[in-house]
Amino acid sequence: MRFTNGTLFWNLIILLLFLLHLRPTNALRDTCPIGCQCDEDTQKVTCEGQQVVTLPDRLPSGYEQLLIRNSSVRTIEKNSFRKMEKLTQIEFENNPNLGTIEKLAFKGLKKIRLIKFTACPGLTELQKNSFSGIQNQMGLKIIFERTPIHRIDGHTFRHAQNIRELTISGEELALSRHCFANINQLDFLTVSGVVLIEPEIFTNSTRFHVVHFKNSQFDIPPNTFSSLSHTSHLLIEHTKIPSIAPDAFSGLTTIQVIELHACQLGTISARAFANVENLGELKILRNTIGDLDTSESIMSRALKTRVEENTLECNCGMKWMTSVEEMSDINFCSTTASFRSIRSFVKAKCSHISKQVSRKSNHLPSTSGVSSTFSNVVLFSFILSRVFDDFRIFL
Repeated sequence: MRFTNGTLFWNLIILLLFLLHLRPTNALRDTCPIGCQCDEDTQKVTCEGQQVVTLPDRLPSGYEQLLIRNSSVRTIEKNSFRKMEKLTQIEFENNPNLGTIEKLAFKGLKKIRLIKFTACPGLTELQKNSFSGIQNQMGLKIIFERTPIHRIDGHTFRHAQNIRELTISGEELALSRHCFANINQLDFLTVSGVVLIEPEIFTNSTRFHVVHFKNSQFDIPPNTFSSLSHTSHLLIEHTKIPSIAPDAFSGLTTIQVIELHACQLGTISARAFANVENLGELKILRNTIGDLDTSESIMSRALKTRVEENTLECNCGMKWMTSVEEMSDINFCSTTASFRSIRSFVKAKCSHISKQVSRKSNHLPSTSGVSSTFSNVVLFSFILSRVFDDFRIFL
């Protein structure tokens, strides 16, 4: 009996020690990280202030949102959120010291819906694989606002999937070869502030819905959009484009619309759009265009082509446009020709020049004399042949 009571006593002591040991662990786990505030109503953790120099390594159970604001955090390290699998939203706001996102920084986040950077002036480059390995199961938005990204390296978003929106508002932004490569679905890509695009930025990427470049200044080299396929709308607007190279859009397949809208275009080279396979519509609308001297500049396999309300530097080399009456009536010359339509310009200027050339040619004595003599000889021969034919019939 004593042995039984003694055993029971020690069992109770062991159980009590276990409970005492377990309680602080659970309490620690549910405690808000140092330097952060936890809002139970919104289930949001806010880490704010210059004293915050690193990201928290855990969050209280049940919390799904993390905001890092006005902090001294410099780097988002590899696997920074490996213990926060329930996170649905991560925001970095006004973090002047943040300069590096390491590869696989967001690896393993399966429920993430939003990653946003706002006013992070030190973040100027997105490195290779920094957004790889996220494994999100829901549509994800990745947004950069007032954050002066200068360069996106190749394979930055490698094997990213199910991205609902990717918005990058950069400054003097260079897009490296393969920077948007190996993405397996992206609904809306919006990029602004671009000054350089290297060829083949979309290698092995599929299922983009809308690709939108705006408020930028760049040349379009050959094969820029190669491998981009099954896209609803490729839109470039409010952008200065000094030159569009031959084969600039080659390698695109199954595109519903390619549109250049409200841009300043220098030269559209011949065959710039020629090798796009399965193109629904080519739209060149409301642009100012410096050089469009050949019909091959807008030649494509598109089922429909709209070249409308553009302002061009008119010259007689654009006479080819008058063969398409609608096109020459709804595109206009610049101020040097008083904004008249292309047809009106060609009729007033180029036809008049042609008549002058014709009149001058008629006054060349040697040419006109030979021409007249040759015509008379031909006519005389024809009359003689008819006379001999009639004579044979009579006989």
